Amino acid sequence: MESLRRSWLYRTFATLYIAGLLAMPGLLIGEPDSLVLHLPFDEEPGAQRFADASGHGHDAGCGGNIPCPRATGDAGFFELSSSHWEWLEVSDHPDLNPGKELTMSVWIRPGNALWQNGKPVRIGGGKILGKTTAKFNGGFLLGTDVKSQKDLSYQLYPEIWDSAGKQFVFRAGEFKFGQWAHLVVTWKSGGSMIGYVNGREVARIQASNLPIGNNNNPLRIGIAPWDTNALAFGGGIDDVRIYREALATTEIQSLYNFGRNGHDDSQNLPQFPEGPESPEVPANPN
Repeated sequence: MESLRRSWLYRTFATLYIAGLLAMPGLLIGEPDSLVLHLPFDEEPGAQRFADASGHGHDAGCGGNIPCPRATGDAGFFELSSSHWEWLEVSDHPDLNPGKELTMSVWIRPGNALWQNGKPVRIGGGKILGKTTAKFNGGFLLGTDVKSQKDLSYQLYPEIWDSAGKQFVFRAGEFKFGQWAHLVVTWKSGGSMIGYVNGREVARIQASNLPIGNNNNPLRIGIAPWDTNALAFGGGIDDVRIYREALATTEIQSLYNFGRNGHDDSQNLPQFPEGPESPEVPANPN
């Protein structure tokens, strides 16, 4: 009886301890210093600089020739029309050339659509964040692609280039127009490139044995990183995180459960039933 009581107390303490960690203003995930960029987007309207909360000083900027997204104190909203688009830039730094391991994590609310009679009738994808050049011989990119115009749904569309310039890419998962979604891509050289949507694994392919290729472009958010006139994103972006580490599935689920900067949205608290891992998908799907 005493051993059962101690076991119950241990489980209760562990549950409360984990809950306490998740209730903290900031969520500690990954190895120390592996988080090299964290943009919580808590700036007020009119902001032209979005602070990096990782402690590495990689603030994102706009203004001048870079139209600024609208800061709300809660997220950044990127307006998009045929004649206007907005993005952010983070200056090139060795921290942002990740090498053998990488995690890209972001919350987005897609809002790019053609409207008729007050309803969206056709949606478009866009690039969320990335760091590469027009030569595509190194770097990384997290984007979205349309999955179904009928259902107004999207899929995760990441691309990573190793140091030999080989591309690794997939399209997978599903999330909806006008709804917040949590997107994560991890990479480990010699291991796997894995995609997650709202805490669930949606794709896994073999990664290169080589590291991710370096480049000296800025990291750009809300636009194609190689061309600021192409593939702009319209909608909300929040809680951008770059880790020089391939986070584990449990850590990614913790990030998702934590919500956008800890906001307690009910849709961020799913159950994760046990099940088979997602099947291997082609590196270059048609």
